[in-house]
Amino acid sequence: MTATRWPRRPQATKAMTATHPMPGYERLLHWVLAIAIVGGPLGYLLGGLLAPAVHHSGRSTIASNAAANSLTNATHLAAFVVASFLLPIGAAGLAHLAYRRTPWLATIGGLLGMVGWLPFSALTALDALAATMAHLPDSSSYAALLDRFTNGAVMNTYLIVYIICHLVAYVLFGIALRRAHVIPRWASWSMIASSPLTVAAFALPARVAIGVAALALLLIGSLPAAHAMVTWRRPSSPA
Repeated sequence: MTATRWPRRPQATKAMTATHPMPGYERLLHWVLAIAIVGGPLGYLLGGLLAPAVHHSGRSTIASNAAANSLTNATHLAAFVVASFLLPIGAAGLAHLAYRRTPWLATIGGLLGMVGWLPFSALTALDALAATMAHLPDSSSYAALLDRFTNGAVMNTYLIVYIICHLVAYVLFGIALRRAHVIPRWASWSMIASSPLTVAAFALPARVAIGVAALALLLIGSLPAAHAMVTWRRPSSPA
């Protein structure tokens, strides 16, 4: 009597759990997204630290720009210009990291983040306009024009979209990335806390210090996300 041979249960092998080698173009994309995730908040933080005026009247803004060191002010503008390109890309990168496990949160957060950061270019251009006015003859005469332009319908629309969309986006990113186990809890809370702190910066007198603290929290929370982007590997499907 011969023994019945039962089919063997398939066992997990290295081939089944291995990851696909990442193509060069995909590796490049991940590095670009990682740089944007960190570089955007870093550029914003540097520009905010060096900005001669933040949410001041036209007269005060022009006077502060006139008194500012030209190299420092140029660095502030350059940092904001770089940040204006990197911040929307970074928002797309954060959405990409969380999409597999939290697709709805990632999609909504990504859309809000990209839309919310697009007006930052216009706000940077407003800073550049103030710096230009400050070095024109009789610069104080342009204060009323700067106030009128800053408080006009176009710039207010940009400002409202910027504030609401990007602040909500980072709350959603913090939740989504934590649920997806992409970043640790402290990084998630750091990212989430940056939003209400930014709101406080608009409302309280010590706006510069509070704004810097909010951006520092955003940068700290973004570091593990950037690391996850660089080390991310696409798992292979079982044969």
